[in-house]
Formats: sequence, C-alpha cells, structure tokens
Amino acid sequence: MDIQDMLEKIDSREDFIEFISYLIKDLKQNSSEWENTNLEDYLNGIASWVEDMDGIITEENFTKSIDWGFVATILYIGSRYE
Repeated sequence: MDIQDMLEKIDSREDFIEFISYLIKDLKQNSSEWENTNLEDYLNGIASWVEDMDGIITEENFTKSIDWGFVATILYIGSRYE
C-alpha cells in the first residue's frame, strides 16, 4: 500500500498510529524522496502547506471540520512525551 492509499483510509486512532509508523519507515528507507528530512524543515513544511491549503483543497467544509487545537496538542506533546 502506498502513502496516498493510507491517507485515504485513516478513519481511526489505530489507522493514524499506523500511518505515523509508516512515515517513520518511509523516512528511513526513502529519505532521498523527502523534501524535509529534519524536524525544523518538516514543521516549516507543515506550516507552509496549512497556509496554502485553501488553494489546494477544494472541499469547502474540510478546513471547518479540523480541530486545530487538537492538531496543535499532538504536535506539542510529541516533543515532550517519551
């Protein structure tokens, strides 16, 4: 299964955890295909994409359904949790 297929099938916490594990594996095995291979560049890439996503995502209600506070919590806790 490729990464695009996985993205389309994330419907649960377990799917999300599996996807993160896949990202880690993909970074280790295919780092030459990644634009952002260190944490600072990766976070900057996320921020840039979120800024531009209105021009990329055409589904009108997509951004309204995102719990931005929860996304921020996940990013923050990942920097502190063992």
